[in-house]
Amino acid sequence: MSQSSPWSLVWKMLGIVLLTYLMANMIFLIVYGLWEQDFMLTIGSTFCSFPLVFLFVWLRRPKLKHILSAFPVEGGQTIHPISDNRVLHTSVPTRFAHHLIRDSPPVELPPARTLWTIFFVTVILSIGAFLPVLITNHPLAILLVILVAIPAWLVGFSVPVHAWWSFSMHHLDIQTTKWQAEMMLIAGMLSTIPAIVINSILSPSLLNLAGLSAFDENSVGEFLLLTMSAPIGEEICKGLLILSLYRIIDSPKRGFQVGFCVGLGFAMLENLQYILGSLFGGEYLAFSYGLTTIIRGIGSIPGHAVWSGLTGCAIGWQISKKRKWTTAEANLQETNWVLIEPDTGIPIQQQTMIQQPKDIVKPWLQIPQEKAWKLPESPVIALGLAILGHALWNGSSWGVGYLTRDLSPGIGLLALISWTGFLIGCLWFVGRQIMASVQYLPNESILRNPLVDTDLSQKELQ
Repeated sequence: MSQSSPWSLVWKMLGIVLLTYLMANMIFLIVYGLWEQDFMLTIGSTFCSFPLVFLFVWLRRPKLKHILSAFPVEGGQTIHPISDNRVLHTSVPTRFAHHLIRDSPPVELPPARTLWTIFFVTVILSIGAFLPVLITNHPLAILLVILVAIPAWLVGFSVPVHAWWSFSMHHLDIQTTKWQAEMMLIAGMLSTIPAIVINSILSPSLLNLAGLSAFDENSVGEFLLLTMSAPIGEEICKGLLILSLYRIIDSPKRGFQVGFCVGLGFAMLENLQYILGSLFGGEYLAFSYGLTTIIRGIGSIPGHAVWSGLTGCAIGWQISKKRKWTTAEANLQETNWVLIEPDTGIPIQQQTMIQQPKDIVKPWLQIPQEKAWKLPESPVIALGLAILGHALWNGSSWGVGYLTRDLSPGIGLLALISWTGFLIGCLWFVGRQIMASVQYLPNESILRNPLVDTDLSQKELQ
């Protein structure tokens, strides 16, 4: 039994993403120092990264549960010593055993509706608090910005990710432990580290060798960075981290779940940087924060998740084809659960898997099986589609900015917002079709006996 605490995972992931962000910056400085042959920067960054890595490992340490069990046997004992100078007395001769298992209950998250309500209410209130600096530099207006900025930032970059996370867990309805869910999201966060190195050091250096600048506005170098380096580098990095979780992936449906969550983890850390940058919008802070937060919350975040979900689905197809589970193996690893009426102690239900309550799938996610899309089974094709979708988003947005560069800033902004709204509409259509089709994917997940699957050590006392 585990105490229900859906909000604890939200707070834990918030702390881990902040820590991962600091780690990513330190690792980037280490690589940048080596690239520029600035060894003092490398040494200093390496020294500063040690406590961050130590804290990260400490937070990710497995939580264990000590289970004691007594089995009636002939020739056993009736008194068994326990920890803290305690003893267990049994009425019949028994054999005593200690089990140390990983404590990982089923994942729990707050309802997506609750998270979206918190997100939009916070964004609206924050915009209202930021509006006074548009017309005055009064100290009270600046003080209000200072007081609201940090909560607006924390909610703005993290809550929509958790809302999409909760939605996906509910819709996919795959038995998932808290440890597995954490690993998926954290893998996505870690995938940002090599992606930062690719987009900030490797690709700009290659463009410079070709006589192009990656950071000149409306330049060919900027276009190539957005349409080639970012999509290719980021999707490959996410794909590799999805593959690193191959032990979790046992079916195409599970593969999509892993990929979707890895994409959310990547988007969460990336979102942190974008929302933080929007808070330096000066007197236009209300507009920069509001537009950036909402567009990324309903567009960029699900975009990362859907594209990497395709990659995970294809990886799941390949892994499930290579893993041959025989019926005998499945039977050995099944766990029979018995539900007991607490007042009478009488079993009221017995089944091989405890299912969490599941609402009816939303009507807009229901499609007949014959209309479901055939999702790619080849990782190369799936990765190519993910890169293509990513590149179309980045490239077309850059193109709108390029075509309106000589027009007034207001017209350019309106054109960019309109095009982004169109892209979000397309993404939601494609994402809806993909999410609706996922329910028809094979799901061969096996619920394993926690004492068998996660038993780290066992000591029997005769």
